[in-house]
This record gives sequence, structure tokens and C-alpha cells, in this order.
Amino acid sequence: MAEFEQIYTDKQRKTKIKKEQKRLEDILKNIDTSKKKTVEKLIEDAAFMAVTLEETRQIIARDGVIEVYQNGENQKGIKKSSAVEVYDKMLNTYSKVIKQLCDLIPERVIFEPDNEDEDPAEELMAFVNGFKR
Repeated sequence: MAEFEQIYTDKQRKTKIKKEQKRLEDILKNIDTSKKKTVEKLIEDAAFMAVTLEETRQIIARDGVIEVYQNGENQKGIKKSSAVEVYDKMLNTYSKVIKQLCDLIPERVIFEPDNEDEDPAEELMAFVNGFKR
């Protein structure tokens, strides 16, 4: 079996994590200040997991979803790749952490449209589409 080769260098990974942490902090800037201190570590963990998931996806794309294994001389075969297993478990945890963080975001106040001719449904769709990456 080939030796595992990472996608990112340590420096790239740290830079990406800091960027993601900043992005999450910007999203969560309006949460209650007493809660903000409590969830700092959760934000750091979410940023780490986001970058790790991104890198793991690239590893899966590069190496595939199965891998060959050999235990001793006579026992060999194929199995689900370790990267897929890591991805599955981390994605589940990441989803839970992001849900916790999203639950802290205060509900937005809906304002009356300035222009009576504007369709509220169109305004809502524009808002929702603004969150797509």
C-alpha cells in the first residue's frame, strides 16, 4: 500500500483554518456576548473540521473510495477507504457543531419592503440565495 500523501502543507492548513474561523466568527458576530466566549472553542473546532473535510474530500477524489489491504502473507482484499471512514464520522460531528452554532444566531427581524411594488417572495428568495457558496 502506498504511503499516505497529504493535500495541504501544515502552513496551508493553518491558513485555511484561520480563514474559516474568521468566516464563522463574522457569521456569529451578533450572538449574545456571554455566549460568544462559551463557544469560541466550538468555532475553532468547526473551522478545523471544515478544512479537514475539504482536504479529506480531495484525498477521496484522488485515491478513490476503496483501498487494498494486506494482513500478513495470505490475507488481503479490498475495503472502504480510511479517508471515507474519517469523512463519514467527521461530517456527522461537523453537522452537529454547525447546528449548535446556527441555533445561537438571533432571529432576523423582517422589515416591511420600502417599495410597495416589490414581491416579498422574491425578496425572500434573494436573501436565501445570498447564502449559497
